[in-house]
Amino acid sequence: MSGQSAGRPLSLTADADERLASLLDDQGLDPDSAGLRVAVERGGCAGLSYRFDLVASPEPDDIVQDRDGVNAFVDPAAVEYVDGAAIDHTRSAHGTGFRIDNPNADQQCGCGLSFR
Repeated sequence: MSGQSAGRPLSLTADADERLASLLDDQGLDPDSAGLRVAVERGGCAGLSYRFDLVASPEPDDIVQDRDGVNAFVDPAAVEYVDGAAIDHTRSAHGTGFRIDNPNADQQCGCGLSFR
């Protein structure tokens, strides 16, 4: 697999691991090479927003994290923003999805996908 291994700029909860494994299976993606790619983009109501994508393989420079057979790929440009953050998968009246608990965020919007 391409990409570089590094420390753990972010972690995934057991719920996030379980949901990610289920999504990869549902989409017929190979769990050995596929995973959740995390990036940060300009935009959102707080200035920056998280981007989560299921991908078949990491980008060449992505930081690859393997936890219990589930991969997370971190865009190198996002590392400074997500260092120490935790990804969880939640279910609520507003829907289900991946969310980040990010200690680096000065401010976060109500939906949890935009931060500053």
